Amino acid sequence: MDKPVGMTSSDLVLKAKKALGLKKVGHTGTLDKAASGLMVLPVGTSTSFSQVFLGKDKEYEAEVQFGFSTDSGDREGLVVEDWETSKVQNWYQESLPKLEEVLSKVSSWEEQIAPEVSALKVQGQRRAKLFREGISVPPSIRKIKIFEFEAGEFCPEGFKLRTRVSGGTYIRKLVMDIGAEVGIPMCLKSLNRTKVGKLKLEQADTYEALLLGKAIIHPPEEILDIPSVEIPSTEVKDVFHGKKIKLDWVPAQEFLLTSPEGEILAYCRRDGLPGSLSYKYLKVFSKI
Repeated sequence: MDKPVGMTSSDLVLKAKKALGLKKVGHTGTLDKAASGLMVLPVGTSTSFSQVFLGKDKEYEAEVQFGFSTDSGDREGLVVEDWETSKVQNWYQESLPKLEEVLSKVSSWEEQIAPEVSALKVQGQRRAKLFREGISVPPSIRKIKIFEFEAGEFCPEGFKLRTRVSGGTYIRKLVMDIGAEVGIPMCLKSLNRTKVGKLKLEQADTYEALLLGKAIIHPPEEILDIPSVEIPSTEVKDVFHGKKIKLDWVPAQEFLLTSPEGEILAYCRRDGLPGSLSYKYLKVFSKI
């Protein structure tokens, strides 16, 4: 789905449940209310694959505003600083070379302190709620990987960026940290997620299509990027009964067992070191 701006990820899940007439719909990575773009919504038994997408690389396009900041780093937050236009222009004329230098190093950043205004929980309560109530909690330091980072179209109002990052990376916090490095408040003006793993935004249905009942539920084999092992039809029932079958090879740490007709039978994980033929079932699907 292509999530529109102004809707939470949970809102989209609830709308999908109602529009598709399904009891079980999940999502595979939250998009903030102020953000738009690609969300993968697993339905029914396919929610077993949610964790696969949480760890996938994500690609984003964003617009950044100079001289303005909020406690969340996007337009949904409470205003922290708002510089006058003349002050922003003076900074831009004097500090553009420093900004370009900082931006050239962003791709080497390997840690991120998660934003205080986030859905992350501390002892069952959201950090955002605790922060706005003035309750101090230890910072949440996360390992991140920035595979690609491109910035351009600089002007006194801001710039645009495109980045591909590891799952769980906060783009709004990247922008906040860049601003801190160069000495000016910055804020996300817009954020659009364009890729999740190999899936592209162009492949997604619109929110309007969902409301009109025209959204497509794709079979998991079209969406998943997980290697599979085909087993003989004579052993399909054994898998459905939870019985392990002997495999001649295991293609990866996580893999699928499929029937000769291409039906996904089980989601599996190798036990032991690479090369081991021992495995366990993460999920057996009687019907998918």
